[in-house]
Amino acid sequence: MKYLAIFLLFLSFSNTNSCNKSHNVLIKKEDIKNQSTQKTKFFITTLNEKNISEEKLYIIFDEVLSSVSGFSGCNKFISKHTTQENNITFEYPRATKMYCKKSAALEKEFFKTLSEVKIKILKGDTLILKDNNKELFFGIRSRE
Repeated sequence: MKYLAIFLLFLSFSNTNSCNKSHNVLIKKEDIKNQSTQKTKFFITTLNEKNISEEKLYIIFDEVLSSVSGFSGCNKFISKHTTQENNITFEYPRATKMYCKKSAALEKEFFKTLSEVKIKILKGDTLILKDNNKELFFGIRSRE
């Protein structure tokens, strides 16, 4: 009888914690769901005035986390960005480490050019990233 009372006491304390934990998990899942609506994906069609639309490069802006991620020709990447009105700066991106002989030069140019961006312009479904003088990236919003 004494062991049954101890077991029931233990069971009642463990159940209250599991209820709180499951509630916290639900809140976190809802937060994640809300964050995903803050992401915007753009397919890059022009890089340094060259048409690269067939390469299927893209950038995903996550305004909640102040980051960008995407595909740079061979690897996926992620980088933090800082914005102030139309001005934007990117940290040098971290990327996966695959080597693609065919697209290595494109990827190198992509990362170098991303570090030169100073201005972000959104016009409808288009994204323009510029330095002070010229257009560096041109992208079109994904419908996904």
